[in-house]
Amino acid sequence: MSLAGRSRDHVTEMLAELEAEYGSFPVSQTTVSIPSGCYEETVREWRQTVARVDVHVRNDAGEVLARADGDEVRPPGSAVGPEESLEERARRAVGVECRIDGLQAVTIAGIQNEHDADDDPVYRLVALFDGTHVGGTPPADCRWLADPPESQLLI
Repeated sequence: MSLAGRSRDHVTEMLAELEAEYGSFPVSQTTVSIPSGCYEETVREWRQTVARVDVHVRNDAGEVLARADGDEVRPPGSAVGPEESLEERARRAVGVECRIDGLQAVTIAGIQNEHDADDDPVYRLVALFDGTHVGGTPPADCRWLADPPESQLLI
């Protein structure tokens, strides 16, 4: 089976698992064309990380945990390996103890080589979860904000 077929099938399996657990949720699809070097790196990484999870974690005051990423502020998140549960990885990525309460949205990204249309696209799933802080102090690169940061398509 082609890379496109394998990655598409894996995304389909993950979507089915999420639907069984959370019911209906918004799903968007996008296609991203990236330079050949980045595309080749994405293909290599696909074998180790098949998805990405971000989490909007709220504390008792209703504030949302955010992580500094250079000049940007993002929700905590991480890449997910092929044998990992999306929810478990989401909990570990946050840096504090949290309960996953729901699934806000999912994006399916088709990544293409902008310099070679014959290369198979690689499909990745990006999930944004809602969570509640249940314990622990946030890491030094995190802070609580009144409004949630935008979850970006991080492939």
